[in-house]
Amino acid sequence: MAISTFGTYSFNRGLWGCGFLLSVGFAPAHAQRGPELSLSGGPVLSRAALTRHNLPDNFQIWSGFHVGAALRLTLPVRPWLGLGLEQRITGLPRGFTYRVENSSRGTSIGSEALYQYGVRAVLYDVWMPGPRWAMDVALTGSYALPLYNAYQHNGPLWHTAADTRPTTTRPLIAVTETQSGGTPMAGLEALLHFELSPRQSLLLTATYQRGLRRFSEIRSTQADFLDDTGTLQQGSFVASSRGSYAAVQLGYGLRLGAAEPRRLPTPRTPRYGAQPTDADELLGDLETNE
Repeated sequence: MAISTFGTYSFNRGLWGCGFLLSVGFAPAHAQRGPELSLSGGPVLSRAALTRHNLPDNFQIWSGFHVGAALRLTLPVRPWLGLGLEQRITGLPRGFTYRVENSSRGTSIGSEALYQYGVRAVLYDVWMPGPRWAMDVALTGSYALPLYNAYQHNGPLWHTAADTRPTTTRPLIAVTETQSGGTPMAGLEALLHFELSPRQSLLLTATYQRGLRRFSEIRSTQADFLDDTGTLQQGSFVASSRGSYAAVQLGYGLRLGAAEPRRLPTPRTPRYGAQPTDADELLGDLETNE
């Protein structure tokens, strides 16, 4: 009977101890968060596709860095999931260059600003590298429109009507630009938070937004140039853009709900020879009191 009593006592105490460890080890890192409003801005990199026909490589389309901003409102629906709305404004520079030895000719063309409005789904705390650090991941869906009435160029790029023959440094290029009314976009975003206080945080965001159909197209109506022998050549090209871009931005986040407690460190089972932690000492005191 003594053995049975001892075994029952050990079994119950072991289950209670395991339950204590599980309840502490797998508790949420912090309480249910409230609504969060964030704003970020920074550089944007975009690219456009160019299809040439009988054109030399020194004729190129360029698209590079610009700036953009994003405004987000996220509401928690689960401890690990939030849903929200967002707005984005992004510059999308684009132009053409013609480079030959000791000479370069370029011009800007096409829509230079994009406005997006859409929805987002956020997975909270997919990575927590420190007590005040946490990374969220968001999937976004939006609809993009040209900001203001986008400028459309139809006509010559570098020459006038009086120019009838290209030179070695100036081809005769004329284009026509068409734009769709807008395009749906899908995106993936990572948000790294650094907590300044229970309500405020700094943000570092990285996002990629991809247009799901053609947003704009620039097609040549004339492309005359001189080759290396001085012979007149004719070609054509099509430059198209989906409005896609990548961005890395800095920002600020504000939690609108009640201030939440600081994150709790996750206790680990002590190893032999290691110094006991506060959680280990608490567990030992509870077992001693039994």
